[in-house]
Amino acid sequence: MLALVEDLPGRVLDYGCGYGDLTFAMSRTHPDIVGVDVAADRIAFARSEYAPLRFEVCPEQGLPFPDASFDIVASIVVLPFVPDPDAYLAEVRRVLRPGGHLVIATKTWPLLRRAWRSLRDGREAGVRRGQIVRHLHTLDTTAALLAAHGFSVLRRAAFYDPPFTNIKNAADLANGIVELAGETLGLKRAAPYPLLLARRD
Repeated sequence: MLALVEDLPGRVLDYGCGYGDLTFAMSRTHPDIVGVDVAADRIAFARSEYAPLRFEVCPEQGLPFPDASFDIVASIVVLPFVPDPDAYLAEVRRVLRPGGHLVIATKTWPLLRRAWRSLRDGREAGVRRGQIVRHLHTLDTTAALLAAHGFSVLRRAAFYDPPFTNIKNAADLANGIVELAGETLGLKRAAPYPLLLARRD
């Protein structure tokens, strides 16, 4: 994610910054950065840990910034947790300047579950009768959602959890093996976290 941001110029908004660790990491190449999150305790932690960087609590819907305030918006594994992804992306577009960039990571289903759904139902997990299922998105459904909100996808990437985390049963173990192999081979579609760089049209 940092590699996608580092060569982009301008002011950055980390929309859904959590405890501020990625905001801090991005500030090394982009000192004009603001982190926002709906959780006041996370913002309090970020302010105490990463002062003097700017962190603000934001409402669940909407942002306290004028139109076209930022050149870059980073949204890292926030989309699965927002109540209304369409409203969230509309705000991203609103606060981005024309030609501005969005770096977005989301989460998808484990690869074996996606493959099973595809075999069973004739469609990939995450798609129901041509509609994007909210909260979990593949690379393709994330790209389609961004296109619907006036973004052009410039680059598709992905990343993995550390191998064999959260193993609770045989299916988790099988998925862990598949994901380890996928990461070793550099396969984007096997990864649990799609990552895209997009430009506001």
